[in-house]
Amino acid sequence: MIESILLVGELSADLKRLKAHLLKQGFRVFCAELDGLDDLQSGKQRFMACAWDAAGVVRLADGLNRLRSESAVKELPLMVLIKEGQIKDFLSQKGIDDFVFVPASAEAIEARLRFLLGRLNHPMPGDGARIGALEINMDRYEIRLEGEPLELTYKEFELFRFLATHPGRVFSRDQLLNQVWGYNFIGGTRTVDVHVRRLRSKLGPKYAALVDTIRNVGYRFNENLR
Repeated sequence: MIESILLVGELSADLKRLKAHLLKQGFRVFCAELDGLDDLQSGKQRFMACAWDAAGVVRLADGLNRLRSESAVKELPLMVLIKEGQIKDFLSQKGIDDFVFVPASAEAIEARLRFLLGRLNHPMPGDGARIGALEINMDRYEIRLEGEPLELTYKEFELFRFLATHPGRVFSRDQLLNQVWGYNFIGGTRTVDVHVRRLRSKLGPKYAALVDTIRNVGYRFNENLR
């Protein structure tokens, strides 16, 4: 699978060099300025991660809030490029999965991106599976029900993918938070319940039971529904 990376920030010489390097390493790379994120058609392009060049942003919190409000990047794993002097501001922020001090080489940033993708289980190799009229395509990050694609968010797909690739195994809410959202995610286990409820609604009554509740424990993928 070719990973698609979204680079956000002013198209400085450093960002251009990073884009050129990532393209050379086999990534798909898309660039957008912070003010131009609403132009992205997130439904047509699924990104694997976002790297935000925040080194020139005076108020990191304001920029991060704007970034996370955009549907194209709202739930993506996020790596922030910051200056050492911004570290105090960075430590107080939620919604950041990793960071790199700049200036840094393109090779160093690539290494951190690969580490981030691996740590958060992105992506899972394999072309997918079929369960009745439900088709899971891992390479396209797509689920189709009776031939029609389901409109899942990035995290809804990741949650379903993780459970489906571990059929029958029960995971607690804390385990799912760590595996799907990452160890640095700051939020309660209710996040898992909300995503499961939305996922079941989109799967419909016939396939909602694929995500099975184990009372007082957590959730599992119900392989017996195959």
